[in-house]
Amino acid sequence: MRRISQLGTFDVENFGDLLYPIVLGQLVTTPVDPYSFLPGDAPLGAGFQTQSITNLMASPEPSTLVIGGGDLLRTDADLIAKHYGRNSRTSAKSLRKSIGFRGYAGYVLRDKLSRLEPSDFYARNFRARWMNYSAVGPFIIDPRDLPQGSVVAYVSCGVPHEFSTAEADDVKRALDAACRIWVRDEASAEKLRRTGVSQTVHVAPDMCVMLSHRISPEGLAGRGERTLSRFGINVRRPLLCFQSQPYPGFSEDEIVAQLNRYREKHRGDVVLLPLGYCHGDHEFLRRVSRKSNGALKYVDACSVVDMLSIIGAADLFAGTSLHGNITAFSFGIPHLFGPLPVAKAEGFLQVTNLPAELKLGSWRELNDRIDLALELGPQYFAAKAKEAKAAVKREVDQLRADLLKCTGA
Repeated sequence: MRRISQLGTFDVENFGDLLYPIVLGQLVTTPVDPYSFLPGDAPLGAGFQTQSITNLMASPEPSTLVIGGGDLLRTDADLIAKHYGRNSRTSAKSLRKSIGFRGYAGYVLRDKLSRLEPSDFYARNFRARWMNYSAVGPFIIDPRDLPQGSVVAYVSCGVPHEFSTAEADDVKRALDAACRIWVRDEASAEKLRRTGVSQTVHVAPDMCVMLSHRISPEGLAGRGERTLSRFGINVRRPLLCFQSQPYPGFSEDEIVAQLNRYREKHRGDVVLLPLGYCHGDHEFLRRVSRKSNGALKYVDACSVVDMLSIIGAADLFAGTSLHGNITAFSFGIPHLFGPLPVAKAEGFLQVTNLPAELKLGSWRELNDRIDLALELGPQYFAAKAKEAKAAVKREVDQLRADLLKCTGA
């Protein structure tokens, strides 16, 4: 089979997005080339390079394009573009890379002199520079818009929003031409079916449940303990790894109170680990640490591997990050979803047959639900993870068979 081109948001400083090329590369024997909007080294030391999707779209050669994973089946291109406006802690460099020097100069002028929202200006420039190809949505691509002989498959994708009536026919047309469609929860599948898609929509857990497939839990935890020790964290005490992005209604004081209660009740430590720099995790968690007078230890992890290892060294994970929870799940670590109002958390719990109570309704519930997660215990989570991994393996095996059939290899 020819090389696989994998398209996703592998160019943003977001832990979960950066896992997908790593995991897919472990699961298939065919070489995988990651594509995103921005070319260059992937952020957070992920260990691979991305090519620009605009290059692939302009190529005369047919491609085997795997789109996923992540919340990619959507049409809100402006919102996607705006995420890139805060996609680096060295934001000036990132802005120049993403919209060019002239666009960057215009952005700065609007920020200083205009009442217009600079992010709207940024989105228009980003779209003109990196999304100027024929597609229903930035990641919904009809293979007929690619060179003849190309195939497209959607792998481990989410559908965050309903499609409008005006969009439904175009979405249906593109997806019905796909080689295979794999979404990561039933709610995503239903949104596609409501567009009238006649292609079979397969549902299986997010492919990142396979993280522990070739990574030793002991080796991962050992690296995490060494990293945490450098930050002065006692790894011999019970450890809660906590993450959250900022969100309206999230009270830093309430979170500090709940985490301090955990420390007192379990005689443990709490590490605050940002996973989504593009969502502002680092800014929010630094404020939480300051409000705790440093009792809650903020750790600015420099790489995806460090983030993985710190979660792997914890006794418990709690956070709004889907892939923070999936990482804990993969390694049999008890975990809790934070109260972010997004359906993908409930979707993951449902598709993996985990209790719905593992998602918090508010941060006030944190300690009560910690008791539930710890009572279930690592063996329970490991058993559920084993079932989920078997489902993903079946899906990957069928994906390979379908790609071979569609390409005539």
